[in-house]
Amino acid sequence: MNNGQTAKPFSRRAFGALSVAGAASAGYAGSAHADNHTDNNRGGAFESDAEMVHALRKMRSNTDGSLRSGWLEAKRFSYIDGEIAPLLLLLAGSISTSRDNGDGTFDIKLIETTYYLDVDSGEILDTLVMPGTGKVVKVPLYRSGPGVVTVGTQTKDTEVSTGDAGVVGEDGEKEEAAFAPRGDVELDRSVGPAVIDENTVWIPTEEYGRVFPVDPKQPRIFYKESAIWQGELDELLDPNVTAASAKLSYTAATSWRPWMEMGDVKGHTMSSGIGATCNSLDEMPEEWLRLTSIHHPDILDDPEGVLRGVN
Repeated sequence: MNNGQTAKPFSRRAFGALSVAGAASAGYAGSAHADNHTDNNRGGAFESDAEMVHALRKMRSNTDGSLRSGWLEAKRFSYIDGEIAPLLLLLAGSISTSRDNGDGTFDIKLIETTYYLDVDSGEILDTLVMPGTGKVVKVPLYRSGPGVVTVGTQTKDTEVSTGDAGVVGEDGEKEEAAFAPRGDVELDRSVGPAVIDENTVWIPTEEYGRVFPVDPKQPRIFYKESAIWQGELDELLDPNVTAASAKLSYTAATSWRPWMEMGDVKGHTMSSGIGATCNSLDEMPEEWLRLTSIHHPDILDDPEGVLRGVN
């Protein structure tokens, strides 16, 4: 797996500035240029929405169809009756390929893993004391995919939640409905408008998901993610560049997940973080590589193979 690249160090100190970094990027993209432009081509560099979406594909994946990886480091907080408390750190990674659909959208095929870490020590969590209830709950690992997502300026998907995402324990047994109950899923996604300042490009993306459980006694699950992808204009417009460098600022709001066992406690969680895409798994955070070698070694041993489950 070693191609001479150096894995990105993982440090708990990075989380101290996550929300600041995210807010700074979002504020600049949302206000500094909003008065000057009103469409998805702010700055005049992209000739169409399709070209903007193609630029996003270069940042998220690789236009030649080869493998790309990416990481996210974030801090998650609980919100209960106006009281905010740090809950956990999350360290996520993905591997993906993509293909153009010829209609201004692209499909990205990916597999994702997430590790939940202690806020103070940075060690992976086995259990967590939940605010509001004081319950000690078991913390699952998260693994999703392989699956395919269609990305465009406006997309809407419906699917069925099987409730089987998440792996608990060293035995590899799945904890059914750890992250979402069985039910119908609605997903709304959007891309843009892009903001361009000299050679810097910001492309925001939004995703809003709802799970409507089959069991009416179970609460509805929601997930609202906002991300801003930052790249370099010369790379994004260069036809010879298939995978452009990209950084990410991220915020998300989520309802309580089933594994949290929050019952009737009214509240939700919020996350803020940063990330980037990598041209090689060797460039991923050292801690993600270490944890993946323990819990999901197949991803490191044969990353292309784990994606072959979806055509």
